[in-house]
Amino acid sequence: MKAFVEGFGCSLNKSDTEQVRGFLAQNNFELVSKPEDAGLLVLNTCAVKEQTETRMLRRAKELYAIAGENKSTLVVFGCLPKINPKAVSSISKEIVQIGPSLEALASFLELPLQQFSPGLEEKKTSSIVSIIPICRGCLGSCSYCSVRNARGALKSYSVPSLDKKFKQALKQGSKEFWLTAQDCGCYGFDLDTNIVALLKTLLKNKGDFRIRIGMINPGHLKEFLPEYLALFEDLRLFRFFHLPVQSGSGKILGEMNRPYTRNDFLEIAEEIRKAFPNASIATDVIVGFPGETEPDFNQTVSLLRQAKPDVVNISRFGARPNTLAEKMNGQLHGRVKKARSRIVTKLCAGLSLERNKLFVDRGLEILLDERGKGKTLVGRSQDYKPVVLKEGCIGDLVKVKVERAFQTYLAGTPPN
Repeated sequence: MKAFVEGFGCSLNKSDTEQVRGFLAQNNFELVSKPEDAGLLVLNTCAVKEQTETRMLRRAKELYAIAGENKSTLVVFGCLPKINPKAVSSISKEIVQIGPSLEALASFLELPLQQFSPGLEEKKTSSIVSIIPICRGCLGSCSYCSVRNARGALKSYSVPSLDKKFKQALKQGSKEFWLTAQDCGCYGFDLDTNIVALLKTLLKNKGDFRIRIGMINPGHLKEFLPEYLALFEDLRLFRFFHLPVQSGSGKILGEMNRPYTRNDFLEIAEEIRKAFPNASIATDVIVGFPGETEPDFNQTVSLLRQAKPDVVNISRFGARPNTLAEKMNGQLHGRVKKARSRIVTKLCAGLSLERNKLFVDRGLEILLDERGKGKTLVGRSQDYKPVVLKEGCIGDLVKVKVERAFQTYLAGTPPN
């Protein structure tokens, strides 16, 4: 049978999509690039935000129409069936809904049962980038988060199994590795280890590779920050720190059930900047959380001005099904959330450009890892800054001079 697999969402979801493709290929499915050509359609969904869910449902409708015309089977897979199955059923009860479980998909297809794991062969979308999930689930109980309901409690993969996967990918030509999870900061807590121990093992491997570590909850990072930062003296680690703060208000952080304070985040950011002034700090902010007053919002604005993150992912609060925040008092009007989102968006655009301008006229070494618009290529510097070049080959490590800075990237040329 021919199968079409399409995925959306975070890097963990991207890995799941690659592993679903690999699993189907191992079981004699022919993977095709057009849904019209397939007897089985699998849509791997994300539903972390209300807006994302809307896009997923729109795509599910499109694929269901195609499946109907071709008498194909549509499987809506991933987080959406666990977070809002009624929304999928409202399109059609004929759509098969399966949460983010490869074992459940295998059972439906009457194939040998297989779980997501580091030992599973995937069909990668990049020739040089390997996405390696280090654990599934998390230890959080954030009042706004529905993903916990979809992915469950923490289950870490062992250090030896991840090292084996890493070695295998290296032999297959991977040069860039994304260690990913819902929260890399709690990796190993169920195995009496942590992300520091894992990185020490992976960095024993020889080679001129690069590793990017995914999102880490500030509440976990503060427990092992000095030891963690010391690892980044190794140039094979991208100096990229994704620390979602969500709010600058202590009151709102409490309502969100986030296990850290405003000062915890600011102190962590300060330590990172002290050790590595050019490092990229990324964060996430939710505006318009229930009960967020103007002073609460202003505390978020002041935190961003103080920390000066390089990248900020901004979300307007949208109540997710079966979360505590869905039923909280003090739900804000859409106009208020929109106005606050505009303020933060404008501020963060300026902060990103300000940070990027620091790199103009500097020489950088970048790993070319993706194709950009037109004939351009995009590479990442040691500090995980995206640099656009007009020439080069994917997988090359090249030296460039930064000519111009924009809000979301740098433009470079090979030095004379």
